[in-house]
Amino acid sequence: MANPTPIESASVGFYRVDQIIELLGISKSTWWLWVQNGKAPKGHKLARNVTVWKRSDIHAFCESVAPGESTTPPEAA
Repeated sequence: MANPTPIESASVGFYRVDQIIELLGISKSTWWLWVQNGKAPKGHKLARNVTVWKRSDIHAFCESVAPGESTTPPEAA
Protein backbone atom coordinates (compact mmCIF):
# COMPACT_ATOMS: atom_id res chain seq x y z
CA MET A 1 0.00 0.00 0.00
CA ALA A 2 1.30 3.46 -0.87
CA ASN A 3 2.06 6.06 1.75
CA PRO A 4 -0.98 8.22 2.50
CA THR A 5 -1.03 11.71 1.09
CA PRO A 6 -1.01 14.52 3.65
CA ILE A 7 -4.76 14.97 3.20
CA GLU A 8 -5.42 11.29 3.98
CA SER A 9 -3.28 11.31 7.11
CA ALA A 10 -5.23 11.21 10.38
CA SER A 11 -2.77 13.64 11.96
CA VAL A 12 -3.28 16.41 9.39
CA GLY A 13 -6.03 18.94 9.94
CA PHE A 14 -8.01 20.21 12.87
CA TYR A 15 -10.71 19.16 15.31
CA ARG A 16 -13.40 21.38 16.77
CA VAL A 17 -14.64 20.90 20.32
CA ASP A 18 -17.70 18.82 19.34
CA GLN A 19 -15.47 16.31 17.55
CA ILE A 20 -13.08 16.09 20.49
CA ILE A 21 -15.76 15.47 23.11
CA GLU A 22 -17.28 12.76 20.91
CA LEU A 23 -13.87 11.14 20.51
CA LEU A 24 -13.19 11.21 24.25
CA GLY A 25 -16.72 10.65 25.51
CA ILE A 26 -16.69 13.66 27.83
CA SER A 27 -18.72 16.84 28.21
CA LYS A 28 -17.82 20.24 26.78
CA SER A 29 -17.44 21.66 30.27
CA THR A 30 -14.94 18.93 31.17
CA TRP A 31 -12.92 19.58 27.99
CA TRP A 32 -12.81 23.33 28.57
CA LEU A 33 -11.83 22.76 32.23
CA TRP A 34 -8.93 20.52 31.13
CA VAL A 35 -7.80 23.14 28.61
CA GLN A 36 -8.06 25.90 31.23
CA ASN A 37 -6.05 23.86 33.75
CA GLY A 38 -3.37 22.96 31.19
CA LYS A 39 -4.21 19.24 31.23
CA ALA A 40 -5.31 19.30 27.58
CA PRO A 41 -3.70 21.09 24.65
CA LYS A 42 -4.50 24.75 24.10
CA GLY A 43 -6.55 25.43 21.00
CA HIS A 44 -6.08 27.97 18.23
CA LYS A 45 -8.67 30.75 17.91
CA LEU A 46 -9.85 31.21 14.34
CA ALA A 47 -12.70 33.58 15.16
CA ARG A 48 -14.58 34.83 18.20
CA ASN A 49 -16.54 31.59 18.66
CA VAL A 50 -14.31 29.20 16.72
CA THR A 51 -11.45 27.31 18.37
CA VAL A 52 -9.65 24.40 16.72
CA TRP A 53 -7.00 21.92 17.83
CA LYS A 54 -4.40 20.25 15.64
CA ARG A 55 -5.35 16.63 15.03
CA SER A 56 -1.79 15.59 15.87
CA ASP A 57 -2.04 17.32 19.28
CA ILE A 58 -5.33 15.58 20.07
CA HIS A 59 -4.05 12.16 18.98
CA ALA A 60 -0.94 12.63 21.13
CA PHE A 61 -3.17 13.66 24.05
CA CYS A 62 -5.32 10.54 23.59
CA GLU A 63 -2.24 8.31 23.49
CA SER A 64 -1.03 9.83 26.77
CA VAL A 65 -4.03 8.24 28.49
CA ALA A 66 -3.29 4.54 28.96
CA PRO A 67 -5.79 2.08 27.46
CA GLY A 68 -8.30 0.78 29.98
CA GLU A 69 -8.04 3.86 32.17
CA SER A 70 -10.59 6.61 32.43
CA THR A 71 -10.27 9.59 30.10
CA THR A 72 -8.87 11.64 32.97
CA PRO A 73 -5.70 13.15 31.51
CA PRO A 74 -2.32 12.81 33.14
CA GLU A 75 -1.26 15.63 35.43
CA ALA A 76 0.16 18.61 33.60
CA ALA A 77 3.91 18.96 33.90
